[in-house]
Amino acid sequence: MIIRPVKRLSPLEKREIQTLEHICSQVDGITYKMDLDGSLNFRNEMNHTFLCYENHRLVAFIHLFAPMQAEAELSALTLPMYRKKGYFTALFLRTAAELELFQVSDVLFVSQPDFPNNAVIDHFQANYDFSEYVMALECGQYEIRSVSNVLSLEKQTMARMEQLIAVSMSSFHDSRADARNLIEMALLSANRQGYMAVYENAIIGICYVRFEEDRAFLFGFGLHADYQNKGLGSAFFQLVLNQLFQGHTKQVMLEVESRNERALHLYKKMGFTIQETINYFRAHLKNLRGI
Repeated sequence: MIIRPVKRLSPLEKREIQTLEHICSQVDGITYKMDLDGSLNFRNEMNHTFLCYENHRLVAFIHLFAPMQAEAELSALTLPMYRKKGYFTALFLRTAAELELFQVSDVLFVSQPDFPNNAVIDHFQANYDFSEYVMALECGQYEIRSVSNVLSLEKQTMARMEQLIAVSMSSFHDSRADARNLIEMALLSANRQGYMAVYENAIIGICYVRFEEDRAFLFGFGLHADYQNKGLGSAFFQLVLNQLFQGHTKQVMLEVESRNERALHLYKKMGFTIQETINYFRAHLKNLRGI
């Protein structure tokens, strides 16, 4: 068994993971397709993917998504013929050491209702924490609408960093360091764009878009607390959709927590439909070492 930690996946490693996903999908009767982007992790030097090889063949992997230091989402997959043979345990121990190195305290195990086996979650005694809906909107289902000119949409710039940080902290209650890290990574990325809503010369909203061919993944949509419940959030969201669909985007996707009824109502009103449900199970890293 060889375990290889990776900060940036090579084309070959991505193909190996895709092959593993394809085999598991066929055996389990479910489509596995994990988002392997690690560029939004709060520390660039942290390994985000851990590959396990047996006889030069990829047999299991773990992927981490950790945009904040407080927690890391963990997705994993093992070839059926190598399950319950200690491969995942070895991978997890190496992954846990990486998380401890960067002082990440909690692990969120990622699952879906139709996953055939949650034995790992049960084994680590992780507790259900929350669920998210993956939602999508097709270009043909959206009508470009005019929006009141009191609100304008602009691209984020480094020159507005302090104002962007203030909006992020107000919207998401994140730390100053986490807010700055997310904004910087979005601004410096080749396939991401940060947008901001400007109202009476003040930045009141932020959001980010990751582009993959003709698809756009919207995330980090937030409005400063002082400007909420005034219809400005809906106007901001509509401006973003107008901007995307007036370009080359054919589909917009996003994730929303199932308990966020206000956002869920807005997205459905705009035409988004639920594609899948993702469940998260939380465990404290310090409690997992002895299990």
